[in-house]
Amino acid sequence: MAFYADNGARLTEGVKGTFTPEIYEAQLLQDLEEQTVFASPRIVNTAYEGEFHKGGDSVRIPHFVDTVEDKGAVKAYGSIAEADHAQLEYMRMTVQKGSSFHLEIDSLDQFFTQKGIDKFSNLVRQRARKTAHALDKLVARTINHGVGSGMDFNSVEDESQAAQMTPLEGGPIDALDPIDLADPKAVYNSIVDMLEELDIRSAPQDRWIMASPKVRSSLLKSEMFIDASKFGSAVVPTGQIGSILGVPVYVTSALGSHTRPDRKRHPLINPAHTEGAGIDMVMGATNAVSVVTPFAQMETYKPEKKFTHAVKSRLFYDAKVMRPEQMLVVPSKAPTPPKTVKATKAAE
Repeated sequence: MAFYADNGARLTEGVKGTFTPEIYEAQLLQDLEEQTVFASPRIVNTAYEGEFHKGGDSVRIPHFVDTVEDKGAVKAYGSIAEADHAQLEYMRMTVQKGSSFHLEIDSLDQFFTQKGIDKFSNLVRQRARKTAHALDKLVARTINHGVGSGMDFNSVEDESQAAQMTPLEGGPIDALDPIDLADPKAVYNSIVDMLEELDIRSAPQDRWIMASPKVRSSLLKSEMFIDASKFGSAVVPTGQIGSILGVPVYVTSALGSHTRPDRKRHPLINPAHTEGAGIDMVMGATNAVSVVTPFAQMETYKPEKKFTHAVKSRLFYDAKVMRPEQMLVVPSKAPTPPKTVKATKAAE
């Protein structure tokens, strides 16, 4: 068994052969994938090429450019036209964002005191949920910056450098007009319009719809959507609530202008982030956004001057809008301001 160490320290004999960091690195990545919504492989492209060594390195996102043309019929003694060049092109993504955790305990064997109970797996799973929350927040923020002004959040390290962002190579992500969520037909018709626009843009057919809870409620009241559910579009555990015209629909509380839970009143609820508060619905293809997690590391060490053990872990990841023309956003409708009644001057 291989163990990471620091300053010549080693694990206690009681946990040798029991705690292997590489196993939990793999578990962290697997749990992270299962917990994500915006960054889910069902929504984004996760393929990349290249080696990653440190924060700020770049990887390549491959995709084929459609350069193959129809040469027409070729007769028996005829010659086919010149060959097209099927070109594999790359877009560069800089990986400079990430997450980490640092844990110190009396002894690592506290996690393995009872056979069959792996407390550290539960800890890693909990950490994966928090990391998924941060990664989803990053993807939502990346999309937000791409809407309207069309800026590339991948070009900077964090929000403090927003003024230094460069424009997206493919232009901005287009936003449709806000819709009245109280009208189920309006929601459904908006989805049809989005599909039509993506068809006009020749976007790939592996599309998806991400919707806020209020959009889902409106859809479930739509006769057109309910009728579709009778033909195999039932609720499934992945978060997919059905499909419209063959496009899967996913719901997330990270979208929409609804009020997030109050942590003071419900301390056990982990409310969704507010990066998507201004968006009711997003439709896109899996080529539109890329997310990579090229580096995960977990190490154990013995803190100097202490009789404890510690585990430290870090994960690098980043997101980038690759094909903005393959994504459409429906912003949340601004709430109607309450009517004010002018006070009448009391009769003298």
